[in-house]
Amino acid sequence: MDILQRIERYSRWIILAGVLLLILLVIGTILAALPPRRFTLLTGREGGAYYQAALQYQAIAKEKGFELEIRPTAGSVETLSLLEEGEAQIGFVQGGIALDADPLNLSSMASLFYEPVWVFYNPDQFDEQLTRLTQLEDKVFAIGETGSGANHLAHEMLTANRIDLDEVDVLELNSTAAAEGLRDGSIDAALFVSAPTSSLIRELMLDPDLELMSFERATAYSAQLPYLTTVILAQGAIDLRDNIPSEDKQLVSTVANLIVSNDFHPDLLRLMTIAVVTTHERGGLFEKRFEFPNFDHADLPIGAEERAYLDRIRSGESTLDNYLPFWAAALIDRYLLFVLPVALVLLPIISRSPVLITIYNKRKITRWYSTVRNIDRRVMAMDVAEIDQALNDLELIEQRLREQVTVSENFMADYYNLRGHIDLVQSRLSHRRAILVARPQNTPPDATESPHPTAA
Repeated sequence: MDILQRIERYSRWIILAGVLLLILLVIGTILAALPPRRFTLLTGREGGAYYQAALQYQAIAKEKGFELEIRPTAGSVETLSLLEEGEAQIGFVQGGIALDADPLNLSSMASLFYEPVWVFYNPDQFDEQLTRLTQLEDKVFAIGETGSGANHLAHEMLTANRIDLDEVDVLELNSTAAAEGLRDGSIDAALFVSAPTSSLIRELMLDPDLELMSFERATAYSAQLPYLTTVILAQGAIDLRDNIPSEDKQLVSTVANLIVSNDFHPDLLRLMTIAVVTTHERGGLFEKRFEFPNFDHADLPIGAEERAYLDRIRSGESTLDNYLPFWAAALIDRYLLFVLPVALVLLPIISRSPVLITIYNKRKITRWYSTVRNIDRRVMAMDVAEIDQALNDLELIEQRLREQVTVSENFMADYYNLRGHIDLVQSRLSHRRAILVARPQNTPPDATESPHPTAA
């Protein structure tokens, strides 16, 4: 018995086993697909724009049944290092910091908002308005603590201006210490990189003894450092009544990014996509409504899942969360986005498999053999009424074969074999019926009576 005959013989059991296996596979897939309920997000220092955004993400995650732990760091350089070491799977990283990161381990999830470079200074320590970094020579300049994105960018900008660090008294201080130094006069200028939502930036903007630098050649920085762009802080944008700032300020800006490990759970990726869209699509002081989140300022490649989820959630196509628990909505979304397209490609290929085509065509014919065989086995035990019913059943099978069953030339032999077997059983039935009709009533059957018709 060849393999195809075995498959045909046990087809019902194979189908049942397949259904059970499918059910077990679905259950196993759901259980294996459930994400961890707790995960960690790396941010900058408390009070910064990253930390404030993380608090909003945390509230959204809690609504969905997840616990988001916020872990402050010294800044983007430290965050990127922790991500590369596997200490966490997602974190805020300032634009330009992750350009040399390994794309096999990390991906850009989304760009979130502008992070301008804010250089505040004591105007009494300068002979004229501060508009160029070269004016900082011989000055005390705070550039952010080691491990921060501000520190990294400050070195890049000073290098772009060919400023020797020996010519500037550089202090590597955290934001709080730098602000205190500005206020007490121990620091002449300090550089901060943050969104205007930072409470520290607002406090410095409202301080009447400090001034914000307007970059005279802001556009040139984006030519030297492509991850930078230019934004305008409009006159009165911070405080309209008191006209702060008193004039338009031209600022150099980078962009905040979320960086994720490539093995970050897809349901958590979807959760964070919902959080960033909810939090950032409304825009801000520098961002237009619906400008962010986007992929325009990504330092690393963007994964297919990141792109698919952001496009789907931003467009409003994913509304399953309104009707289903998050885990169920996420599972359905994942299959719609990633499994169904693959299945649509594979199904036509599988359906053209020679083995499946053979089984399908032979099944059209062999499915009737069980009925024919059952009738054949019962011929000698039938009475006239049962024989008439059996003849009628066989006639119906023949009619269906003639009118409904179409097979290719390769299976014509099987087709006519079945019809020949039907004819044989019909002949046996007719011969048996003739004997029963001709026998006198109450005559016992002849044990030697042949059920087969006699050849002429």
